Amino acid sequence: MIPITAPPGTLAKWIGGLALATVLAGCDDGAPEPAAQEADPAPALSSGATGGGAASKQAELRIKIEPVGYLFTDGRHRFTQNRRFTESAGVGVTLTRGRVCVDQGQECVEANVTYRINAGKELLQPNHYIATLNVPDRAMVQYWGSDDNGNPVTVRTEMDLILPAQGLNPN
Repeated sequence: MIPITAPPGTLAKWIGGLALATVLAGCDDGAPEPAAQEADPAPALSSGATGGGAASKQAELRIKIEPVGYLFTDGRHRFTQNRRFTESAGVGVTLTRGRVCVDQGQECVEANVTYRINAGKELLQPNHYIATLNVPDRAMVQYWGSDDNGNPVTVRTEMDLILPAQGLNPN
């Protein structure tokens, strides 16, 4: 459980530091995902790929959430973050579907995505957000796809969304 909030007097930072979870992704409005920023072009198969299947080496994927900001807009509390995916087992991954749920899991959106995380590399997805009508709230984010050995990859995380503190700045 990761509380997300902002320190008094700021709008663009969150308290709670960086969240390291299995994987977190998506937006609440169904809009197209922002373009991925990746250093290397995607290979057909990673060097760890065996073409085997379930008994083959499995990718290890995680994400680091880098809080960017909070904004109340269009009647929703919008929590913006960068998402940095990291593959650490030497097997590339392609994520093909994502889901974000807010309102204690009652309001969900799903979208097709194509996120390629090369073997042993990172993929930065900047300026994603989760938006909710109610704060505090609990959000869930999940992705599905497969690794280069054909193994299914499903990753999910949950977080608490908390209204930023409103402080006064004395002179």
